[in-house]
Amino acid sequence: FIKSDFPGAERGQHVYFRFEDIDGCIELKFDTPQEKDITGWTIDPHIKPCRLHCCDVNRFGETNYPLPPSCFISVLASPNAVPTLHYSIPLEGVADPVSLYIHRSLQRNSPSSTDPTTSSSSPNPITEATALSNGGASAPATVHVERVKRIINDVLVSRDAALNSLTSSLSDLASQLFSVGLITDQVKRTCSMESFITEFKASLSFKRKLPQVEEHCQKFLSSFIAVRGSYADAAIALGEDWIEAIRNELGFDFNIECEA
Repeated sequence: FIKSDFPGAERGQHVYFRFEDIDGCIELKFDTPQEKDITGWTIDPHIKPCRLHCCDVNRFGETNYPLPPSCFISVLASPNAVPTLHYSIPLEGVADPVSLYIHRSLQRNSPSSTDPTTSSSSPNPITEATALSNGGASAPATVHVERVKRIINDVLVSRDAALNSLTSSLSDLASQLFSVGLITDQVKRTCSMESFITEFKASLSFKRKLPQVEEHCQKFLSSFIAVRGSYADAAIALGEDWIEAIRNELGFDFNIECEA
């Protein structure tokens, strides 16, 4: 799972555990006193309370449970923060007491990043605590932009039939997509929704930063909206699905406009 969904993740030591109650949950505690100085650092879980339920962990891998239960955590540092963060997160609900640790180093004199999916060298990454099985948990891993692209593609697949039902103004859509550089002249001449989507996905696969992904998706939606009618409705629905899916799975807002 980590290799496929987090190819850029830095993995630390695995922590093995047993649930104290097979019908219970594990809770990550963020309100405990810290042994090390954390001045200037902010640790902000995206969900409170941050709980991983045993029943969800046990069902990971089933058809309706393709992802393990997880909790995203923003790690923020001010310019005057202590150079190194060593933050402990005790686990409540395990048979034997154990704590996870977030390790971060402040990057001095480096450009700030607004991309929440950048590598772990960024001073402002989003990390994730994930229960991988009923016997182990991973160390926090940095969210990778590849996962955003996977969600975008998954939503497109779910909308495939609806998008391919749009046939009346494909030449107009082709012109719009071509004008913003999303398709080649050869693809434009096909006037095929399937070809348009395939070209969109091919270009998306080469985007390495979140703003590039957002811009690419925005151009795609704006081209549909410019055609108007059912194409604009399709763009609004697709954009809303992208925003909702990324917010639900990754815990942040995908910055696109999807209003006609």
